Amino acid sequence: MSVSLRAVVIESPDPVALGAFWSAVLESSIDSGTDGVVIRFGQHREQLLYIIEGSGRHSRGHEPFMCVTAADATLDEEVDRLVKLGAVVIKRKWNVNRELNVGFALMADTEGNCFQVLSSNEEVQAAERMLESESW
Repeated sequence: MSVSLRAVVIESPDPVALGAFWSAVLESSIDSGTDGVVIRFGQHREQLLYIIEGSGRHSRGHEPFMCVTAADATLDEEVDRLVKLGAVVIKRKWNVNRELNVGFALMADTEGNCFQVLSSNEEVQAAERMLESESW
């Protein structure tokens, strides 16, 4: 038996503004919801990000509430794109070493909610091939 992610809920004092950021990040449209906004994402747009009216950030420190993966770009390219949208890089962590280009960036959205951006599947596969070969 397995599960799949259906929805993520974020509280925000300004759901529309935060929704605009996340709709740009997820490259998806933003729609009105009953208590805020909703963004449909994923391959078939079956996953939902609800941003509802609320106090916003809780005392999580730098604990991410969500992880996303670079799909059509490298980790560096995706981090650069998100910074241009208003996100902030908190730290970067590379698995094994920097030359493999596999790791993650811990970032904060426009309200300070932390999330991680992971290396793309292509970057991970390339790193696995490099590790399997003796040429690196």
